[in-house]
Formats: sequence, structure tokens, C-alpha cells
Amino acid sequence: MPPSKARLRLQADLKSATEKHDDRISTIKKGDVEDEFTFIFNHPNLPQPSRFEIHAQPQDVSGYPSENTFLIYTNDNIPPAVAKVLEESIFEARGLKIQDMLSNISRRLRAVLEDDSSDEDNNDVDMTDDAAYEASSSEDDIPYEFGDDLDNDFFGHGTESIDKANLQLPPDEPLSPLLLQRVRRDLRSVLEAGFHVGKIRGFEDGTSDSIISISIRVTKLCLSKETHEAWGLDSSDYIILLIRFNRYYTTVEDVLQDPSGLFKAKFRLRKCPKKKPSYQQAQTAFATEVNMNFAEEVSKNRELDTFLVSKSIDELMNRDFAYMLKLRKELGVSWDVAREIKHEHESKSFLGTYHSSEDEFPMLSKDEEESTSQAQLPPILANDHFLDDREISFPLVAMQFALRYLVRCTDYCTVCHRRVKGNFEALRPYVCSNPLCLHQYMNIGLGPNIDFEILSQPNVVDLLVSLCYTSLFTSWKTGKLGMRDFPTGLNLRVPKILGSPATVCTSQVPLNRGKQMSRHEEPHMIPVLGGELVDPLDVKFDWDNSIASITNGLANVTFTEGQWVIISTHIPSGPGNSTSPMTVLHHARVITTYEASLQLEVMVRHTLPYNRSSGFNIVDQNICQRVRAIIPGHLVLCDAHLDDLSSQQDKAFSMLIILSTLPSVGDMKQYLMNSQQLSRWSRMTRSAVDLLRWIIASNRSYIVQVDDECPTDSGTVPPPDKIYGVDGWIQFRFAQGSPEKENRFNEVLKSIDKPQKTLVAWHGSALGNWHSIIRQGLDYSITTNGRSYGNGIYFARQFQTSMQYSNWHANLVGIFWPSSSIRVRAVMSLNEVVNLPEQFQSNNPFFVVQHCHWTQCRYLFVQPTPAADGSNPHNATGQESQPGISQHSHSSGGTPVGVSEFVQDSKWPIFGPKNNRLFIPESAMPSTQDRQGTSRVSSADNIGGLRESELVSSDEDEEDIIFISATEEHAHKDQVHDTDFRPGILDLSTLPRLPPPSYATSTAQKALGHEIKKLEKVQSTTPLHELGWYIDFEKMNNMFQWIVELHSFDASLPLAQDIKEAGISSIVLEILFLREFPMSPPFVRVVRPRFLPFASGGGGHVTAGGAMCMELLTNTGWSPANSLESVLLQVRLAICSTDPRPARLESKNRRRMDYGISEAVEAYIRAASVHGWDIPKDLREASASGFA
Repeated sequence: MPPSKARLRLQADLKSATEKHDDRISTIKKGDVEDEFTFIFNHPNLPQPSRFEIHAQPQDVSGYPSENTFLIYTNDNIPPAVAKVLEESIFEARGLKIQDMLSNISRRLRAVLEDDSSDEDNNDVDMTDDAAYEASSSEDDIPYEFGDDLDNDFFGHGTESIDKANLQLPPDEPLSPLLLQRVRRDLRSVLEAGFHVGKIRGFEDGTSDSIISISIRVTKLCLSKETHEAWGLDSSDYIILLIRFNRYYTTVEDVLQDPSGLFKAKFRLRKCPKKKPSYQQAQTAFATEVNMNFAEEVSKNRELDTFLVSKSIDELMNRDFAYMLKLRKELGVSWDVAREIKHEHESKSFLGTYHSSEDEFPMLSKDEEESTSQAQLPPILANDHFLDDREISFPLVAMQFALRYLVRCTDYCTVCHRRVKGNFEALRPYVCSNPLCLHQYMNIGLGPNIDFEILSQPNVVDLLVSLCYTSLFTSWKTGKLGMRDFPTGLNLRVPKILGSPATVCTSQVPLNRGKQMSRHEEPHMIPVLGGELVDPLDVKFDWDNSIASITNGLANVTFTEGQWVIISTHIPSGPGNSTSPMTVLHHARVITTYEASLQLEVMVRHTLPYNRSSGFNIVDQNICQRVRAIIPGHLVLCDAHLDDLSSQQDKAFSMLIILSTLPSVGDMKQYLMNSQQLSRWSRMTRSAVDLLRWIIASNRSYIVQVDDECPTDSGTVPPPDKIYGVDGWIQFRFAQGSPEKENRFNEVLKSIDKPQKTLVAWHGSALGNWHSIIRQGLDYSITTNGRSYGNGIYFARQFQTSMQYSNWHANLVGIFWPSSSIRVRAVMSLNEVVNLPEQFQSNNPFFVVQHCHWTQCRYLFVQPTPAADGSNPHNATGQESQPGISQHSHSSGGTPVGVSEFVQDSKWPIFGPKNNRLFIPESAMPSTQDRQGTSRVSSADNIGGLRESELVSSDEDEEDIIFISATEEHAHKDQVHDTDFRPGILDLSTLPRLPPPSYATSTAQKALGHEIKKLEKVQSTTPLHELGWYIDFEKMNNMFQWIVELHSFDASLPLAQDIKEAGISSIVLEILFLREFPMSPPFVRVVRPRFLPFASGGGGHVTAGGAMCMELLTNTGWSPANSLESVLLQVRLAICSTDPRPARLESKNRRRMDYGISEAVEAYIRAASVHGWDIPKDLREASASGFA
């Protein structure tokens, strides 16, 4: 595909820049990364050798120049001032052409290196004459000559029609006061919706770009523990959406009214242990296509990092969000329908032809619409802000959009982002059936990192490859559908070898099979034992020295160094040779060529199956030693395309040959431990790496090994979720089903009125079926063993019963992947099903469950094949095992001590192998933990009467709160309201008044005196209804005890309505300062009125005892730099928060006492302990002494 016009413009500008003259810049040339270029900057004030090399990496080639910026970095040692210039260049270079960017950098570097920098003649960017350039060179005339192997711009959209006025915006112009207040209102809406907001850069300081962060703790997304682990998340992480605004802030109205479709905001979705990343971390996040060494240097700790679907959602938001937003507004459709409309526009290559007529929309099917409308989104996403009648906040709409696609990512293709047809509600996202989507998914880095998977879970990788191999083998041997989906679109290159029909159990052989692999009208076919070679070359092969001499067919064939070829040789049986005749395939790389001779490096040798009872076997050394001569053979090229093969059996055969060349997972791990990338290993072909990546990436289930590599008697503590009573089997945690399916499963459990709400049961299936099961789930769409007891998924309570169905195909010779260390013989799953046997399709002798969401897979048990001596000499880690000790399963040896057991309903007992009793820990069954009130995503739920959502702090950075809450010079009409509050009417004699404490220190008195002075000034100069708090400083007789009234709440809040109905005008707080203040936080509690407890439907971050539940007010979140004005603002925001529910007062029909200090302290300690926050040690001391 020819390069895009934007890329041609960039290449032409780069070529032009090489011809320009600059005293300080020289040697402009292409870099190692696509589109990167380097140049030398020299200056006499630099350390010797007075020059250094600079790398420039375009960040958005498809938007060059207006939407592009450059990542500027160096690998050389440079002064800090110079490093800062380069660091800031990613923002300074936005919208600039290459020559302008170079001039900008040169000017700024000279300014910091020269003493008299103020005498610079030109403080502006040295712009080229754009008009002259346009007159002399149109885009259509740009030659395709600079660079090669250009990207296909899968996600790029042309920006050639950009008005040049967009490039002439005055730099560093601050926002107008009105626009600045709109920013604050939009960010306040984000806060009120329950998210954290951070201003990372810009808005007030006149910088050209501004960055904000919006975050939410992972636990508030209501995802299971398995989902967290499958998506690469931790329950303590925050999901952060970064939004970078180019030049000016973007409002919703800007997006809707912009006719050019040019979007000036960019997005990044990341995870982070903190709710707000640093500026440097945010800068690195937007520098996505960078040299990896530089990225690692900039972010060694990588606190802000990507996770499983980050890149996919980044692409969706940066490419489609603005367009979909306009469609939603103009046509009144859902996000899904808007995406379908955009897809239709793209596929039909016309715009603006859709009207508001409902029958012209590319609507979803009825089932899909019901699924969309009934989807159980987290409470924080339940309200669609875009449908609100009030002013719409652009950042809030963007965050809700991003999280909506995140929590339902398995419903959508990760490339085209359309809903996946016939999705089985998988746990891991993947692509749709479009081959182009698979191609892009595998080639632009959207899938999992196979290197990491091999290093972290080698036995899981071994299992996945083994199951794929077995599925292919049974598909090829039996002619039955074992492999449901082939990697169509992956562009796999396969050897020109076809399997012999005599080796398979089918009579259906497609005609002209060879023609599908050949470039000739009449392919040259050579039959060999076990198959046919397509268009081979005749060779003499020196087995010892790996030299192939071509004797016939060399015309029109060229070889290059590193090219992979296959040498096919025939090994006859003969005197002294006990083996049968065989065809041996030698997979080799070309080292050198000389005329008709090829020096090869043979990587692996294996046989071709020659009858129905043979397989692909690795050639042992005995055979190699017997063949010591130059023998005739054939050279086969590896340039046929898998997608060109029409027969599924031929595809399976070709893929089996590729998998037979894979080294063991242990060898792969050993190679990776030497800090290498698997894709660079000369031992593996490109097709082998791609096929391995597809096997790992297409796994849509969560599989992780439970039992470790050490036996129980080694003294190692067994895993807490290990199941006992299944000796000799490897255990894996096995989870399938999206968060939505898990929620539907849990909803059914709520309706079951039994002590045991779930049962566990076994499911067995033939070995060749499991590759498809872990990708498409347990269902009954295909019948393999009959349906004697009705339609549904079949389960058994007896292990041996399910085992009978697992042994099918196990007698096929060659069914094992040759390099496997596990050598899988059988696979069984242990499943949790709803305890409703009376409603099953059948419950005797099998459980036949007709509803797929009534069951959840929990465990996978894998039976390995032992070696001939009964041991397993090597495991997938590549380390040798101890003789006579199983590396895969602990011996039962009784049951673990101190581990609670899952109790099966006595009416439906479960049995292990040989009818042994099973010991299943409660921790193994997630629904059991839920019934105990302990969330699988947070241990904070339902402990001490509190819920995790009550314990999430709403506190923000002081800088952000001050910015967001700044007084508006032009107040928005929705935020101007009168107040019923009147200062000075609170009867302080009805409140506890404490004398100055004995622990008062001069440091604390000085700090408090300074804060009181500041707050007095703020209160005296700010209208009360804008301030929202009041302190009667004249009646303060103890600076270590403050009485504060919160008032003038937004009339739309339920709390404000309750206050009015109760006939009061304020919330009375007490703030107590402890011995270590300001090193420790103040203690803040509500005195009156009493709030509705969270367990009864209340909110507002007020504990059951009245203490404020905020991380800020613990040692974990407190900083001595926090001002008390900021504390008051954040406490007020927390009480006004409506997430997950708004604060309410207790029933107004009964009178209650004020909160007591003791119950407040107890509630505070309980909440902080549950959440893991550090409690100030001086709080307990002060409480014990009565704060005296």
C-alpha cells in the first residue's frame, strides 16, 4: 500500500530539512525506528566533545503536521538545563513542520547554553515560507522515494484539509476568564459524579497544552478478582484517563459545532497506584511510539502503565469518540448505534447521508439491544451524563465513555470496536471474525505480551500449545471438527507440503490441492512417505555438515541469508535398522549461498506421519548417527499461505508442521531470561512466533497454575486455593465469562433460599475439544456425545463418569505436542452451578444445565503423561526435577489445617478419583466468599458494618481543589443560589467544649495560629453562600478544638432537602488537633445532626459514629503541607458526594442525641483499619485522656 499523504509530506519535509543550513545542527538522517530521525547538535559550551545526538520521533504521522508532535530525546550525557529543553519539546513542537521544529530546538538550546541569551535576535520560531512551499510542490506530486516498508495507517484518518489558520494560533495565550470558569464547572461535575480529578499542567499558566487526569479506584468498577488478574489490574490500582488539550480547552459544544471534524483533545487510559500521576508520567504516556530504551529511562518505576485493553481504548477514543459524540447528539442514538453508523460511513466511503429517519440507521439486532439495555454497569456508570438536562461536562462524558468500553470490553472487537457477534461472554477481549481485525490485532501490539506469559506462566503456555496441537491433530486425523476457528488473516507462511490422504480417516480429499500452494498452473508434485511435496527442488544433502547442493530446479529461485527452508529426506529400513521407513523434515536457516550450494543451520528434525498410527516425532540422535553420508532429498520452500488452503484438514496439517518446530517452553523461558525477545530468536521462524502469539492471544479464559513446583513435604506452604483429593493432576484456576455473566450468575444466587446456594460438578470432554472450549466456552451448540437427557451442558458428580468422556482421542498415537513437558493426556473442569437441580433439564444421572449463565468454570485439572520410568524429568520451567518426586501436584496427606471448607449440599455429594472425598477450600469458590460478605475484589466489604464504597476517600490534592473551587468572577446561573444560613445563631453551650490540652506544643500553636489568621481573612472577604463553611472565631477559646458549620448546600442535593425539612440550616462539625499536629492529621467528625448509616442507604463518607471517612484524615493520606482551608473544602465535597449514594439525614420523625466522641473515634479506627489506612498513634492517646 502506498504511504499516506501525511507521511509523504513528513518524508518530503525531512528531505528538505537535510538541505537546509544551521550552524548548530548537522547530520540529519533516518533512525532505527519507523519515521524516527536523528541529528547532531553542537555548541562550544557543551561538555566535550561539545556535541550530542538527538532523536526525534513523530507521535501522530497521520496528522502531520498540525496534529503531530515530536518526542525529543537523547541517549548521551547532557547538562540538566539541556535535558529540560528536550523534555519540554514534546509540547513546544506540536503542530510544527520538521524544519520549524529543528529551528525551535536550536534556538532554545542556544538560549540555555549562552550566557547572554537575552540578546537573541529572534525569540520566535523561524517559520519557513509555507506559501512558497505550497506553490512549488503540491501533495500529489510528492515522490514516493524516502523510506521503505511504510505503515498501512490502519487507524489513520487524513488531515490534509486542515485550514492553515489552525497552525497560526498565538502561543502561550492564557484562557479567557469565562472559559477558565467553564473548565472549573466541568471538573466539578466530574468530582460530583464520584471521580477524582487532577490538573497536571496548564489552564492558568499560559502553556500551549493542558493535561488533566480523571481517576477511579478499580474496586468501584465491581469486577471480580479473576477479572482483575486477567486484565492485569490490582484492586489497589486506579484507572486513570488522561486528557491533553491542544492550545485551548475543548467543551462539548466545541465538538458538536466543529464542522471540520478536527479534534483537539487526545486521550490515554492507564492504571496507576496513585489517583493522580506526575507531569513526567503523563508526558511519557502521550509519547507512545518511542524508543523503548528511552521510555524505560524516563519511567523506570512505571507507576503509570498500560493494561490489557489500554491501547485498544486509546485508539477508539482518539479516532472515534468525537465523531460518535456528534452522532449521539444529532441522531439521538446510543453509543453502539453511533459506532455502527460510523462503520457504515467508513465502509461505504461517503459521509453525511444518514438522516434522522429510524429505518436508515444500521441498528443492532433485538437480542443485542436487550443485552445493551440490560447490561449491569457499575453504579458509578449507571447515569449517562450525556442525557442530563444540565450543562454537559466534556471530561465526564469522556470518562464514562472510556469506562463503559472498559467494563464491557469483551463484548467488542478490540480493533474495529463493533459488537462481537455470537460472543460467549468471554473473560478476555479479542477480535471479531473479520480477518483484517486479526491481522491488525497481532501486528500493532494490542494482544498480550507472549514473552511475559512464557516467563510468568510457562506451564499455562505449554498447556495452550498442547491443546491447540491436539485439536489440530484430531481435526486432521479424524476429519471431525476439533478446531472451530483457524487464524485466518494472520498471513501465516507455511511449508509447501500436503499430508497424505492415506494417513487420515476421511475420504473427502479436495481436488487440485497442490495448486493452492503453487504459483504454477501445473504444480510439480513429489509423493513422499506421509505426504506430498509441492514444487520441490532436487538436492544432495550432506547430513553431517548441513550442506544442500541443488541438482535440479534452481531456475528462477533465489535464496537469502536467514531464509527458512525444509530439506525432506527418506530414511529406509534396512539391515541393522529396527525402525520403519520414514520421511524426515529438516527445518533449517540459510547461512551462506555459493552457486548451487547452501550452507544451512538445521534447527529441528522431525518425521512425517506415514500411517494412521504415527505422528510428528522428533528425530533422536540414534537415527542421526546412523545416517553419515550424502543422501538425495528435496528442498521445500516455506512461502505458501495458510489462508489459501480450502480444506480444514490441510490447514491443520500445515499448522502441525509449524508447531512441531517449536522449542519447548522451558527452552523459550531460558532464552528470554537472557534478556532477549522471542521474535529475535533465530531458532524460531516468523510463522512459528506468530502462531504461538495467536495461540496465547486467542485464549479468552483466565488460566493460572495453582499448585507450585514444590511438593508438600518440601516444607513449602501449599497455595490456599488448592483442592485436595485429585492426586497426579495439575491444577489451574480456570475462569470464563465476562463480568456481566458473573453478575447474572450472582443474581440467580440471590433468589435461591437454601443454605448452600451453589453446587460443584465435573465436566469431561475429549482432549481435542478443549482448545475451542477455552476460547468459546462451555455450550451445547455442537453435539459430540449425544443428548440422551435433553439439551444443555452436561455435568457429573462422579469424577470417573466425566473421566470416561475425557479419554476420547487419548489413544491416538502422536496426539501430544512433541516439545511438551506436560504431555497432556486428559483434561477435566470443576464447575460451580446454581443449586437448582429441580429446575435443570435433568438431574439424574447427570446435571443437564440448560442455561449457560447458571454455571461458572472454576478449575481445570490436567493429567500429564509420565515418562517411561514414572518420573517427569523436565517441567515447563526448564529446570530439572528431583527424581521420584511429582512436580505437578502435592500429595493429599490429609487436609490443610486452618482452612475453611466449601460445603456441598448433602443431597448432591461430589466425588473425586476412585470416589475419594474432595477437600475444596471456601476460597476456591468465589460465590461462597460473596455469601460471607467478603468481596473478591476488596476485603473491606461488609466488615464491621461498612462497605468498601463507603471507605473510598474523596479527597483531592490541595492544588486541584483550590483550582476547581476558585470563586467565579462570572458565576454560572446554575451555581448561584441564596442561603438560609445565618451566622452566630448556633448555641455553643449545647456542644462539648474542651479546655486547651496539656499536650499543646509551641509548634502546633504556631501552625494553628497561622491557619486561623488565613481562614479569618478568607471568611471575611468571601460571600457566605460561596464559601459554604463558617467558624465563629470570636467565640473560639481553644485553638485545638474548632466548631465548624457547613451550610448553603446545592438545593438539588437530597441532603439539602433533608436539612430544610428538618428545620435546620447547617451541619455542625468538630475538628480536634492532636499532639503531633501538623505532622499528624486533625480528627474531624460530625456532631449533629445524625446521618443515615451507609448500611441503611446513606452516603456522604460519614461513618456510623459520625467520623469522616477520608484517607486525607489518616497518616496514609496526610501531609504537613495541607492547608486547613483545603481540608474544609474536601470535607464539604465528601459530604456532598452522591457516589455511590447521596448523604441523607436520619428520620426526622424521631429525635436523636448528637454523635458522641467515643463512638466517632471507634468508627474512625474501624474504618481506617479495614481500609488499611495508618491511624495516628496520638489519636488513641488523646481519646484515652479525653482530649485533655
